[in-house]
Amino acid sequence: MDALLRAVLAEVGGFDFAVSEFVRVSQGVLSAATISKRVPEITGVCLGRTVLPTQVQLLGSNPDLLAGTALEACAAGARAIDLNFGCPSPTVIRHRGGSALLKTPRSIFEIVSCVRRNVPSVIPVSAKIRLGFQNPEEVFDIAQAAADGGADWLVIHARTRAEFYRPGVHWEPVRQVKEKLGIPIIANGDIFSVQDFERCRKETGCEHFMLGRGALLDPFLGHRILDLLGRQKQKSLLNQKSPSQLEGLITAIARFIEIAEPLAQNSGFIPSRIKQWIRISRAFELEFIPRALLTVISRAKTGQDILEQLEQFSGFSSAEIPPRA
Repeated sequence: MDALLRAVLAEVGGFDFAVSEFVRVSQGVLSAATISKRVPEITGVCLGRTVLPTQVQLLGSNPDLLAGTALEACAAGARAIDLNFGCPSPTVIRHRGGSALLKTPRSIFEIVSCVRRNVPSVIPVSAKIRLGFQNPEEVFDIAQAAADGGADWLVIHARTRAEFYRPGVHWEPVRQVKEKLGIPIIANGDIFSVQDFERCRKETGCEHFMLGRGALLDPFLGHRILDLLGRQKQKSLLNQKSPSQLEGLITAIARFIEIAEPLAQNSGFIPSRIKQWIRISRAFELEFIPRALLTVISRAKTGQDILEQLEQFSGFSSAEIPPRA
């Protein structure tokens, strides 16, 4: 999720904070200005009508470069740093980033501890990991290494790298790590519905949860989960009632177009981003998304093409969207 999508989800509401897409650190320390362009929220920039607190995520394998970049991120305004040890991309792994480091827990310890030593003590440092590279049993050494390095909390995606994003997650190892370590554990993976959330909470015992693809497929899922928990939350700036999945998705797409339109560098940017977004839904063959909507999006050449066609689905009207502040 880039800054534009985070701006939409900030208006949707139902989330406590966001984590940026990873900022790759490979050839040298990145400047505060570079990080600010990728994660503008940390500087106070508001692309929509409100800002969701956002943690800067870094990806790389050199402890000193990551520590230096984390310090630059703090100078730019970051209030928390996350270290990515979970990305399963073959390209990332070839450059010894992301999930590649799961093979060597010692490297994870060295990176986390170096970043922790170099950023101010008031700035939390966390790590995003998977259960292992090949075997879920690897998670115990990996999680312990991150905790020993000084991680304030861990996000655990409940798959190995070998499993990539194949259906099915393993919550039991997450529960065991939570019981063993003395730091908060955030459960992540295949939470696409309230039912998925209930199963995750029951089987892991976790109190904190991260939504990724689930928030793209159902942007109002955070609200549905908070309703289940009986937690008070701020009202959505986009919808005063709890919308259906289709209505919620259409509302979020329309708002994305409105926010992105003044910032798009060419007419094809918005359709390409929305097509990328919808491609995720196609992978799950979601029945609530009409085929006609998929066709409209696939054929669109501009954001306005999509916006004008959305009205025919679920009685949506773009005039109902609140104006930008």
